[in-house]
Amino acid sequence: MELLQKVENRFEWMRSVVKVGLPLAAVLIFVSVLPELEKREHWGPLFTYTLLTIICSFSVIRTFNFKLTLNNAVFFSGILLYGASIAAWSVVLEVLILAFLTRMPLLKVLANAGQMLLTVWLVATLQSYLNSFSLPWMLTDILLIIVYWLANTFLCAIGIASFNKVSWMTIAKVMIKDFALSYLMVMSLGELGARLVEIHGILALLPVTIAFGVISAVFYKYATGVNKLEQKMEEIRVLNESFLAAMAAAIDARDPYTHGHSSRVAFWARELASALGLPNKQVEEVYYGGILHDIGKIGIEDAILNKTGKLTHEEYDKIKQHPVIGYQIVERAGVFPELLPAIRSHHERIDGKGYPDGLQGDQIPLIARILAISDAFDAMVSDRPYRKGMPVETALQQIKEGAGTQFDEEFAAAFVKLVSSRSTEELEALNRRGSNDSNK
Repeated sequence: MELLQKVENRFEWMRSVVKVGLPLAAVLIFVSVLPELEKREHWGPLFTYTLLTIICSFSVIRTFNFKLTLNNAVFFSGILLYGASIAAWSVVLEVLILAFLTRMPLLKVLANAGQMLLTVWLVATLQSYLNSFSLPWMLTDILLIIVYWLANTFLCAIGIASFNKVSWMTIAKVMIKDFALSYLMVMSLGELGARLVEIHGILALLPVTIAFGVISAVFYKYATGVNKLEQKMEEIRVLNESFLAAMAAAIDARDPYTHGHSSRVAFWARELASALGLPNKQVEEVYYGGILHDIGKIGIEDAILNKTGKLTHEEYDKIKQHPVIGYQIVERAGVFPELLPAIRSHHERIDGKGYPDGLQGDQIPLIARILAISDAFDAMVSDRPYRKGMPVETALQQIKEGAGTQFDEEFAAAFVKLVSSRSTEELEALNRRGSNDSNK
């Protein structure tokens, strides 16, 4: 309860800002600009900005991961040309349109209006202050763009954080990281439009409007292409998974006593890779490497592969060729090149006494060092025709003893900790099922 109270207190100030501060700011700022809007010389700009706001509210640049409007460009150009009054009118109009289209709750409508009007007021006030200095207009515009962007970003982050009970700093970082370039591009377009109108009159908006149309069409075409590519990539990923699963089943079918071995090795390898903090892409590669690591056993005769007694020296030498055979199969097929190290090197040892290449230490690829542990663990705990599987504790003890000689010391320690954290019932279930994808 005490922890929950602390969490609640963290968001109390944000709720106060959003529920009281922003709505109050919206009312005060809009009331303060009403006298300016009533002046006859502002009726023309008022009509123009009403049209611009409506058009921009319904004209969206669709990119592959978000939608972008030009309303902030309209607001900013209004500040540059007419001060806070015209921009404030456009803000209120845009908020009302958005509220109507999305059926936004009243509190969010007022908070949204407040954060936008407060941004407009801050920038307009700063503009009046900067105009008292003899600064180049370009420098002034750049400063105003930056202040507008930062003020709007942080006020918006506070609003989102309040409604979703997350850190406002986290929201702000995401907004800055993902949307800064697009946001600044829109603001620059508003600045350009304002300066063109200032010099050449209202008709100067025509080329800006054309530029917006071209940008919108280009982004839409790009987004459509990216979405189609992502769909194709997903189809290829699913096909690859199906192919690899089929290959694993074919490999394991050669020996009924090791049924499910590849899936179990892949499962534990993925768990270890995740525990080591590897990126998602590498974790996936480790998993697929586990699925395919024994593909070379396809090239080993059944008489040797299924022999119940002890292998002769010559037979064991042939078994030791399966990493090379698997490597050659996949290399010649020209698929999954990233998995080749897993296939060839999963029987290498840290002390250089492994096979087929006698690699040692960091010469052994990371993916192979991970698979060496999960492969050995499953081999130890699984039943064989010539022996019963070891208890998990005994297998883990052997991994501890092999750390630094057979296995990577850091990886071995992480694996022992990982397996030890599982209950006996869970470990038994994992071993029985053969394929453990549902236990991720």
